[in-house]
Amino acid sequence: MSTIRVSNHALLRVRRAARAGASTGAARSVFRMMAVWAVVCLPAGRVALAQCPDGTPPPCARPVRIAAAPATAPNTIAVLYFDNLSRDTSDAYLADGLTEEVITRLGQIGRLSVKPRSAVRRFKGTTDDPATVGRALGVANLVTGSVRRAGNRLRVTVELVRAAGTVRLWGEAYDRTDGDVFAIQEDIARQVATAVAGQLAPAERASIASRLTRDPVAYDHLLRGNFYLAQRTPNGVRRSIEEYRAAAQADPRSTAAIAREANAIGVYLSWGWEYPGLSPDSLLALGLAVAQRAVRQDSSSADAWQAWGALSLQAHPRDVTSALPAFRRAVTLDPRSAEAFHILGWALGMTGDDSAAATAYRRALAIEPGRAATLEHLARVATRQRHPREAESLLDSALAADPGYTFGYVERTFARAGLGDTAGARRDAETAVGTSSGIQAWAEAALARAQVAAGDTVGARARLARLVAADTGRTAARAFIVVAAAILALGDTATALTVLERAAHNAESVVWMRRPEYDVLRASPRFQRILAESQAR
Repeated sequence: MSTIRVSNHALLRVRRAARAGASTGAARSVFRMMAVWAVVCLPAGRVALAQCPDGTPPPCARPVRIAAAPATAPNTIAVLYFDNLSRDTSDAYLADGLTEEVITRLGQIGRLSVKPRSAVRRFKGTTDDPATVGRALGVANLVTGSVRRAGNRLRVTVELVRAAGTVRLWGEAYDRTDGDVFAIQEDIARQVATAVAGQLAPAERASIASRLTRDPVAYDHLLRGNFYLAQRTPNGVRRSIEEYRAAAQADPRSTAAIAREANAIGVYLSWGWEYPGLSPDSLLALGLAVAQRAVRQDSSSADAWQAWGALSLQAHPRDVTSALPAFRRAVTLDPRSAEAFHILGWALGMTGDDSAAATAYRRALAIEPGRAATLEHLARVATRQRHPREAESLLDSALAADPGYTFGYVERTFARAGLGDTAGARRDAETAVGTSSGIQAWAEAALARAQVAAGDTVGARARLARLVAADTGRTAARAFIVVAAAILALGDTATALTVLERAAHNAESVVWMRRPEYDVLRASPRFQRILAESQAR
């Protein structure tokens, strides 16, 4: 009881000091004394009455709970792009192809969580330490390696490490002929999967051993085709078509080679590029024949159905519903394909079903988080639904994942201009112009939109006039839908309508014309006529 009386007496002294205007320091001194007495004399559990956990006097603030950082799952893996150590820089396709094939094979193991190509691409050639890369990617394990070819000899070195402590779990150096690339990538995938997940089941071993072709020459052409297709330039995609065709000639039984040739033709047509020696109709006829051959050869190939759907849409640009079954078949056959869900979302958006399109895009992102093209397309949905801040945020993510993605800068230019960020719009537009091989008209239209936002209407008018005057065929016609949006920012509806009448009329045009930039034209009978000519059936 005496201890309690002392404590009460001390508390009374503090209250008197406070009423008398005593210094805060004096009051704190008494409280420190009380804390000492409480620790010595009061039963456990009553210390908090004298002093709070943070050292302050009562009443105590509610403690802030700091959540512990979630532990990185031990089954997470990132395969960083292998370094090309060959003297011939053109061998970069081999290093990239081997990396991507290991990623694909590991991704077939359900017990593993493997980062997709889009996530690791930004670390290509990085000198960051494994712990930094591991934290950035959120993985526990990293695979690194290098490839060197000299003549027909191939040396591949590879290492698996724990990212956090840089502990080496496995490593190997392969000295083989370049025809042994199949065995090398299979062994790498099997060793890495076993080191991380333990003993593999027979079905898992079989999935790692699956091959697109058994012919090493055909496989080399496939890897080259993948490398060139990823460039998304007229020359790159044209070379990919040639490489896939050569792969199919080396191994006619490879449905993957046939389907990828058809898919590359579809990409070429969708961009509106002019193919040397072939008219667009002739190229389309060729693509349809190749896609049909792929479907007939293997009706269980998701790549074949995806190519068939894309080329069917090129043949009937307003009849989206006829292509949808092929796209749906592709995602059913390969539910782990982010590309298949992305294409399905693109087609659904053209039917006007933005909700279904967004769902398909999110499925693609669940499979391959950070996929720049899908994030950008999802941003387009947000723009059409009048959510500009959400669109900008998605575009930020897309460009963080792929800083060289031109369409991301084009889209963000329009988003930032609409939000009043004139400096940001200008930066994005200038970056788009600098990265826009093959799609220069889109980038120039974005730069004109940025000029309007900054008040440079004279410069914007001159730039847009040059774009309209330099009509170079199908590519310009497809870009006119974006050019018209920039002209509308000038308030020139008459010129915008004239340009729209020259644009490519298809279901994809309708998607753009549903954006807020076109709201000013909604009541125009002329605009309604253009819309009807492009409307999907």
